[in-house]
Amino acid sequence: MKYQIYGRSETGSDIIEYLFHELSIDYEFIEVDEKNVKSDEKILKINPLGRVPMVKLPDGKFLIESLAIVYHLLKRENHLLPSTETEMNEFHQIMAFMSSSFYPIILLFYHPDHYVSDKNSEDLITKSQNILHRYLNFIEDKIGEFVIGNELSAADFYLFTLLFWLEEDHFLENYPKIQNFYNKMLENQTIIKVRNIQNERKTV
Repeated sequence: MKYQIYGRSETGSDIIEYLFHELSIDYEFIEVDEKNVKSDEKILKINPLGRVPMVKLPDGKFLIESLAIVYHLLKRENHLLPSTETEMNEFHQIMAFMSSSFYPIILLFYHPDHYVSDKNSEDLITKSQNILHRYLNFIEDKIGEFVIGNELSAADFYLFTLLFWLEEDHFLENYPKIQNFYNKMLENQTIIKVRNIQNERKTV
């Protein structure tokens, strides 16, 4: 039995789909509507948090939370983990930062209605935007050719997914190192392939 990814294109599910392709792991993608994932009793029984991505493992069990799924995939020997202990420490640090700080503040900025009433949404947007720029400065100071050193890792696909949302609103214009990284990842063959597959799914 192969893996099944329950998700939606251009959400955090992209992180997982990129890694499946980069690691040549066979899978089936099951598109889940946002309303369905929050109301479908069968899904909620498996995933009470009501969000994607969610992955069905070959043994029939389910795994939720993108970071947990990433680390599950990285248990096998592959090229997406740094090779030195120092770089591994940096890898764990940046993955924790992206999943627990950067990703959540992006959600606050784009979906204030999920967290506060309408009368407070403008204030939340302003404050989250300020925090976003602080986080982007943090990344700008650390990033080089890739997130960790000069070799591609899983962290690059994670960061690209988050930047993909921000780039459309011109967040990256004042961060030349981040913009260079983003432009390079746009040419990554895995990202190109997955985005083509996503476009094909939209036409079905």
